[in-house]
Amino acid sequence: MSGPTNFGGPTRIILDVKGDVPDWKEEYKKFLLSVKDSEGYFRYRWGPWKEDPGKLEIMATWAPMETRQAFGKSPHHQRAVDALKPVLAGPTPTKCPRFDLEPPLRHCTGDPKVMAEMLKKAEALPGCYSAHSGIGATDTPDQGTVWIEFVGWRDCESSEEADKSIYVPHGMGELESHHINFNFPVKGFSVTNPGR
Repeated sequence: MSGPTNFGGPTRIILDVKGDVPDWKEEYKKFLLSVKDSEGYFRYRWGPWKEDPGKLEIMATWAPMETRQAFGKSPHHQRAVDALKPVLAGPTPTKCPRFDLEPPLRHCTGDPKVMAEMLKKAEALPGCYSAHSGIGATDTPDQGTVWIEFVGWRDCESSEEADKSIYVPHGMGELESHHINFNFPVKGFSVTNPGR
């Protein structure tokens, strides 16, 4: 696998895994520790999708950006890939990590300032902890401008009950939306805590 392309923003990887937590937890722990031990690692968050628990999503950042590119060519990267292979339900991603496999908003045509102001309105809704957003990349060959936004909720029910018309942009590109449990509990995973 080759390293990531040199885009701004976090690296986002979505993995299809086999079975339930006991089937993938040890291999995934090795993967997370390989990322955490890499030079320039800054932070990651990970969790399963509520809509499809067989999908694990990790979002990681390195600082400075050049260290992410270096990770893709490092022994840590190969260890991360090797750890995952036995538990992947689908093919190994062709680039791991890469900027984004399925960005939340592709071919974004909206005004980033207006979209950010709209998203901040979510913070006034019951159960919302915070909302963050920004341009992840511009003028990418296959996805145009990529907009990424996150809304942190007390629980999934708060998100499901929220009026999405208040903060979700419409008519500004191709939108993807799902719920990720970034507080997913796995016994023995405390060593993988992001640390920041």
